[in-house]
Amino acid sequence: MLSANNILYMQATTACLTAIIITQIGNVFACRSSKESVFSIGFFSNRLIFLGIMVELLLQLFIVYHPWGNKIFSTYPISVSTWLVLVPFAVFLLAAEEIRKKLFLYYS
Repeated sequence: MLSANNILYMQATTACLTAIIITQIGNVFACRSSKESVFSIGFFSNRLIFLGIMVELLLQLFIVYHPWGNKIFSTYPISVSTWLVLVPFAVFLLAAEEIRKKLFLYYS
């Protein structure tokens, strides 16, 4: 059992939080409509989503890499490779939802 102030523990919790943030970015596009594909709606039709994502990512970068963010949230910096491992999960979530929508249209 690792203590809460162990660097490995803090990196793991930071990676978990980052995974949630990244996956929610995929989810925001997947959930724009329960029936229509995000590609038929228009990926860029709601520009405020991109503003929200930018703010979300800036806050996450503060939490992960700034000493104040580390202290306030008990996080520890993670490598870029960790971010890259997490990105496919957002892509998978979006792809799975698009497949579900396509099947919904086919079977309804």
